[in-house]
Amino acid sequence: MKDFWNGLTTGQKAKYIISGIVAILGLIFAIMNWTAVEVHFILIRIDIPITLLIVFSMAAGYGLATLFDYRKFRKKDKEIKSLQTQLDMKHGEDEI
Repeated sequence: MKDFWNGLTTGQKAKYIISGIVAILGLIFAIMNWTAVEVHFILIRIDIPITLLIVFSMAAGYGLATLFDYRKFRKKDKEIKSLQTQLDMKHGEDEI
């Protein structure tokens, strides 16, 4: 473990330290807000701790953002492939 830590750059060490501090603060937040609230979801009522509600909401937001980004990047990849094909054809014409 010591070799791993010594092999890191200062920026990487700072990143690990800050990530640890944020994780500890998140744990403290979770413990302090463990009271349950009633959530109405369509036709169902669920009692769920606020912390889990926040985590589920963040996960859903991340999932939706990933889905929309995937569609955008897939469209860009098709465009790049098309342009690459056109460029290859152009180079083929120049060689003749």
